[in-house]
Amino acid sequence: MEIFEGIILKIEQLNEQTGFQEMQADFHIAFGIDKNFARGMGILMHAIQSHNAEEKIVFHVFTDGIDQSDLKKLKELTVYQNIIIQIYHIDINVFKSLPTTLAWSYATYYRFIMGKVLHGIVDKVLYIDADILCIGPLAGLKNIDMGDNIVLAISEEGQFNVNRLGLQQGKYFNAGALYIDINKWNDAQIAEQAVGLLQQNPEKYTYLDQDVLNILLDGKTRFIDKKWNYLYDMRKMSSELPEGIIFIHFIGDKPWQRWSEHHFMVKLYDKYAQKSPWANVPLVEPSHYKDKKRMARSYAKRNMYMKALYWYGKYAMSKIKAK
Repeated sequence: MEIFEGIILKIEQLNEQTGFQEMQADFHIAFGIDKNFARGMGILMHAIQSHNAEEKIVFHVFTDGIDQSDLKKLKELTVYQNIIIQIYHIDINVFKSLPTTLAWSYATYYRFIMGKVLHGIVDKVLYIDADILCIGPLAGLKNIDMGDNIVLAISEEGQFNVNRLGLQQGKYFNAGALYIDINKWNDAQIAEQAVGLLQQNPEKYTYLDQDVLNILLDGKTRFIDKKWNYLYDMRKMSSELPEGIIFIHFIGDKPWQRWSEHHFMVKLYDKYAQKSPWANVPLVEPSHYKDKKRMARSYAKRNMYMKALYWYGKYAMSKIKAK
């Protein structure tokens, strides 16, 4: 039996009226999220629309659930006539045999099913993570020649992951933004092979689906300018953005989390958030003991040592309880 058979429980289009038909879209953009990333995704959708008002865009959202409050806000985005939002409600049980971590839930695998679901609807799809911010137009992406490659991606720095996985192409990509040729992806059975590798030897893959996709797409990837997925670590307090960036990818800490509020990049993110339906939604408070440690470090970086000590204490108590 086909491993993804019956995985889509329901397809829901949020727009009651649209200014174009799905097949007329200039861009198809896909997300794979759980409810914790609906906010980031929604702000990203708003940012994309604000820089691409002349482009017809279909957003495809693959999810195992979105809170009603966030679903209502997503519907508010459909006031823009150049976008369509479709929600694909999936059966999470298909992925229960695959490994997860504190950082990566089953949602990291939802990108696997895009090719099957979107086959016959679109030739190319842009997959992007929800912890990205768009600050420029997307039109240039369509002008990049993919050649015989299956995806366009950006490479990460260093050779550690290249050597660890034995990649012949000599580069390791970040899977947070992938421009995918759907037909070639399906013909090569990338998703099916990826699931197979993760089931056979899960402990081998430090970065789960990103690792196996790098293995399967080794020699089938065109590496493009880092402006299309600029990796930004908010733990580096003074790291400025280069000119011409299109997508900022917040790896690690996120700009909607309380322990990141001190960082100067949050002001840029908040500029978009405050013009979206998520304006004035409170920042996410620390809950897990690792979050509380990040909160302590946040105060320490601002020389607010008493508050830092307070949160280090909460971190220690939470870690003891967790064990």
